[in-house]
Amino acid sequence: MIPLIIITLPFISSLTSVLQYSMKKIFLLLLFAYGLLFANDLSSETYPKIYAQLGTPLFKQAQSFTALSRLKPFSAQEKIIHDYWKKAEAVLKQGKEAERESPLNEKAVKAYLKELRKLQTLHDSIIKNYKRQLYKSIRDNDPDLFYALTSVTFSFLSTDARLKKEVVSYYKKSKHTDIAYLEKLSKDLSLDESSYAYINTMFKTSRQDLQVEQRTALNEFVPDSDSKNPIKVLSIKTKNGFDIYLENHTYYDVSIQLKAVKLVNMSSSEPLPYLGSFPAQSRTKILKFTIQDPHQASQFQTLYSTTMGRVNPDYDKNYLYALPYERGKSHQLTQGFNGEQTHKGQSAYALDFKMDEGTKIHAMREGVVVALEEKQTEHGFSPEFANKANFIVIQHDDGTMAMYGHLQPNGVKVRLGQKVYKHALIGLSGNTGYSSGPHLHVHITAIKDLSSGSTSVPFVFLTQDGRIETPQTHAFYTAK
Repeated sequence: MIPLIIITLPFISSLTSVLQYSMKKIFLLLLFAYGLLFANDLSSETYPKIYAQLGTPLFKQAQSFTALSRLKPFSAQEKIIHDYWKKAEAVLKQGKEAERESPLNEKAVKAYLKELRKLQTLHDSIIKNYKRQLYKSIRDNDPDLFYALTSVTFSFLSTDARLKKEVVSYYKKSKHTDIAYLEKLSKDLSLDESSYAYINTMFKTSRQDLQVEQRTALNEFVPDSDSKNPIKVLSIKTKNGFDIYLENHTYYDVSIQLKAVKLVNMSSSEPLPYLGSFPAQSRTKILKFTIQDPHQASQFQTLYSTTMGRVNPDYDKNYLYALPYERGKSHQLTQGFNGEQTHKGQSAYALDFKMDEGTKIHAMREGVVVALEEKQTEHGFSPEFANKANFIVIQHDDGTMAMYGHLQPNGVKVRLGQKVYKHALIGLSGNTGYSSGPHLHVHITAIKDLSSGSTSVPFVFLTQDGRIETPQTHAFYTAK
C-alpha cells in the first residue's frame, strides 16, 4: 500500500516557494523536484539501487521543507532548509555517479553514505523544530499556528503515535472541519486504535485479568499444548506464605504481568506489578508472598495478564530476511510499511504480497512453529472476518516472531513445535480472514512493553537486486 504522504506542492507551487533564491537556484531545484515527482512511479528494477532504499525518503522531504520555510516560525531556519536542498541535490548526484561504476566502488559508496548521514542530521533538526512548534500550537491553543503547520504534510505524522493523537484531538475540538489531510490523519488514528484489537482477535495473542489458580501441591509438569488453559499461574501454600508459579504449555515464549488487587500482612519477593518473560513448555517459580506477622490475619488477591512473546527481545534489526516465497520467483508488493488500509499502529510494519491462491510460502528465517490455523474458509474486507484467517507463527532465536497470514484452507505444511529452516516450504497462500483478495500478509513482531502487547517492527529483506529496507508499494521483488 502507499505510505501516508500527501504532496500539497505540485510542480508549479515549488517554483513559487523558491522565488526568494537566485534564478540559478530555481533552475537547479526545479530539476531536482521534477526528478522526485517522476521517481515515485519507477519500479524497483529501474530505480537507482544505491540510494533508492536509503536516501529516497530524505530526498522526497525536500518539497515539504520548502513550504515550511515560508512559515513565520521557520524564518530563522530558512538557511538550514536552503542548505538541505543543496545537500540533497548533491547527494542525489553523488549516489547516481557511484551507481554507474561497475563493479561498485566501495570508497565511493562509503563517501555517499557519509554525506547521506549529514543530510539526515539536517533533516532531523528541521523535523525536531516542526514537532516543537506543533506541540506549542496545541498547548497554547493557537489555531492559526496549528493550521499553518498542518498545511504542510509530513509522512512521519502517520507513525508518531503520540503526536498524531494530539493533532487529531485538537483538530476535532476546533471549529474547522473537512480538512482532507487531517481527516485522513483522523481515520489513520482510528485504524491505529483498532489495529491491536484486530491482531489480538486474529491471532489470540493476549489474555487479560485472569485469576491465579490455587493448589495444595504441584504435580509433575508434563507440557500439554492442547490444554484448554495452556498458560497457568498457580498459588502453592507454604509454611510462611505462598509460592507463585507460571506454567507455560505452549510452544512460544510468554510474558506476564501480575498485580496485587489486595495484599494484607504480606510482602512480595518481587516488586509489584511483576513483569517477566518465560520460555516455552516450562514451569517457573516467579515470586513468593510471605506472611509478615504470623499472629495477624493475612490475605492476598492477584490478577494476571499474559501476552504471546518475550518482552524486549534481543531484536536483531540488521538480520537479512528472505522473501516469503520460492527463490527466483517475483511477486508484487501491494501494501508496504504504514500502508493506508490495514498496516497501522501495532501492525504498521507489515507487508502484503499479491499472489494466487495455492502459491508456495517459504520461511523468511529459521525458527520454531509456535502457532497455526488452517481450518478457516471465509474471507471479507471487514473486521468481523478478523478471526477467520489461516496463519502460521514462527518464533526466532532473538525472541521475535514472524506471522504469515491469510493462507488457504488446509494450506499449512508444518506442525506445532517443528523447527523450520530459512527458505523451507511452510504453507500455501490463500484468501482467508480480513482480506480483500488473494495475497500473503507477513510481519515481524516484538513486545516492547507489556501494556501495548505485540507490535510489528521494521525488518530488512534480501532480493536479487540487494537488500531492501524501505519496500516500495507496487514494486516487484525477486527472491534470492
